Amino acid sequence: MTVERFAITLHARERVLEVRYPARPTMEAFEAYLAEVRAVILELAKGGPWDCIVDQSALKALAPDFPPRISELNAWAREHGMRRTGRLVSASAVGELQTLRILKEAGVKDTGAVFRDRQTAWNFVTGVEGQANEP
Repeated sequence: MTVERFAITLHARERVLEVRYPARPTMEAFEAYLAEVRAVILELAKGGPWDCIVDQSALKALAPDFPPRISELNAWAREHGMRRTGRLVSASAVGELQTLRILKEAGVKDTGAVFRDRQTAWNFVTGVEGQANEP
């Protein structure tokens, strides 16, 4: 069985960290992602504030073990310069509620928002309406 990985993309010019969740994340994949993304965040933090897009749209809902860990990661990321976070979710009400709870528990509800399309999320995190979404 192949373990699906989390995809991490850094848009250096815009200082946007973009993460795409796999359709069926495992705890093994999450632990690998956690180590990798923390290293990227520590590098980003050296240059000042940065923003984040997280694409969870391949998921209907997260397994119960994930939300507390994701909340902790978001709180840590905020302490390390994350300014705004845009979360892309599927049309699942459960997934959206989970994501809103994650933002609230991480203390980033005031700087985070849930979206259904990437361009709107990109505009939110970059603060520039109509900005191209590719570096």
